Amino acid sequence: MYDYQDSVHHTLIIIGAGASGLMAAVTARDLGIDTAILEGNDRIGKKISMTGDGRCNITNDSTTTGTDDAGVALARKYYGNQPEFPRSVLQQFGIRQTIDFFHVLGLPLTSLKEGFMYPMSMQAASVVDIFELALEERSIPVYLNRKVLDVTVSADHPRFKMICRTETEEQVVYTSDYLFLCTGGLTGQNAGTDGSGYTLAQKMGHSLVKPVPAIVQLKVKYPYQKSLSGIKLQGRAYILVNGKIVRSETGEIHFTDYGFSGPPVLQLGRKAAVHLAKGDSVTVQIDLMPNRTEEEVIEFLETNWATFAHRTVAESFTGFLHKKLTSVLLKEAKIDQEPDLLCQELSWKTKKIFYKLLKCWEFKVTETQSFELAQATAGGIATKELDANTLESRLVPGLYLAGEVMDVDGDFGGYNLQWAWSSGYTAAMALGKHIFR
Repeated sequence: MYDYQDSVHHTLIIIGAGASGLMAAVTARDLGIDTAILEGNDRIGKKISMTGDGRCNITNDSTTTGTDDAGVALARKYYGNQPEFPRSVLQQFGIRQTIDFFHVLGLPLTSLKEGFMYPMSMQAASVVDIFELALEERSIPVYLNRKVLDVTVSADHPRFKMICRTETEEQVVYTSDYLFLCTGGLTGQNAGTDGSGYTLAQKMGHSLVKPVPAIVQLKVKYPYQKSLSGIKLQGRAYILVNGKIVRSETGEIHFTDYGFSGPPVLQLGRKAAVHLAKGDSVTVQIDLMPNRTEEEVIEFLETNWATFAHRTVAESFTGFLHKKLTSVLLKEAKIDQEPDLLCQELSWKTKKIFYKLLKCWEFKVTETQSFELAQATAGGIATKELDANTLESRLVPGLYLAGEVMDVDGDFGGYNLQWAWSSGYTAAMALGKHIFR
C-alpha cells in the first residue's frame, strides 16, 4: 500500500503511526500541510489494534454530563507533574469533538457501561482500517519499517533531519521543516513502543520525568495469596501511602496469585508505582463489603452467628463469601485447625479479627506489574518545556509533542486514547495556524 522513495523532504514529518500520530497526520493534511509519517513497525496503529481487549476503548463520555465546563471536567481524569497542563488541550478538542471526528471518518461510536465508548463494530481493527482509508484518501505517505535512530536540528533549511534504519538494516534520511514526536511511552512494547522517543527528545535538549507503569496490577507480599487466586468480587480498594489513604476505587476486584487486578485496582496502580519509586511504604486495603458500614457489618455478622449458633464458623460464611476467602479468613483468625468450632464458641477477640478483615483487609504492596502488562505510562518528557496551548517545544521551535511521550497520563476507561486524539489534533491545528497565519 505504501511504496515511496527514501531520502525525501516533507513540510511536516510525524514520528509514530499510533493514535496521536494518525490524528495529527489527518488533521494536518486537511489543513493543507504536506505531511508524512515515519513508523518503525510494518503497519500502522499496531498498539491501537491491541487495546480494549481487541475492541478499542476510543474515549469515555461519562464526564460530559453536569454543569462544569466539559474540558475542565475531563482534565480531572489526567495526571502529571503539571496537573493543569492538559486542560487547554482538552478544551480545544474533547469528547464531543472526538465523537464527531470519527463520525466524519465513517466510524460511528457506541457507549457501553460507565461511559466507555467503542467503535460500533466492537473491533479495534475497525479503527485502524478507518485510519488507513483516511491516509490513502488524503495521499499521506507512510514510511513503514523506518526506525528513527537519530534526529538533528539545524538553524538552516531543512530544519530537521531524521536518520532511519530499514528492515534490511540500511540507513535512510528524511528531512522536514517541522517535526511531531508521537512515539508513545513504554507500554505496549510488543507494538514497538520502546521509549525511544524519550531519547530523541532528550538529545534535542528536553528533560525526562522518570516513567513508571500506570493502569497496572499490584503485586503484594502475603503468605496465602495463591490460595486467593481466581476470586472476583465487587469491593472497594484503597491505596495507602505511609499509612495514609490517598485514593480509593469501587468495582470488580480480581485476586491473583501475585496480588490484585481488576478495574478499581488498575486505577490505583499509578499511585502505587509513583510512590514505590520514591521509596514510600505502599499498602492496598480491600473492603469486601463496601455497601455496608463497619457498624452494619458487625450487626450482620452478630445476627448471623446468633441465628446459626449451632453451625461451624466456616459454615456461617456460606452464601455471602467465596469459599476460598473463608478458608483464608479462618487462617488469619488462627482457627483453621478447629474445623468444628461453632459460632456460639467464638471469642470476642476472634470476632474482631473478622470485622476488620471484611472491612479493611490490608496487603503490603511490593511492586506493580511491568510496563509489558501496564496499559499506560506515567512520566515522560517534562511538560514545563512545552507550550500548553500548542504543544510546541519551548526549547526547539518547530518541534511538537503529542500523546503518551509527554508527562501526561489518564485514568482507566478510554482517557489515554482521548489524550492521544486531543493532543494530536491540537498540535496539528497549532502548526496550521503558524504556517498559514
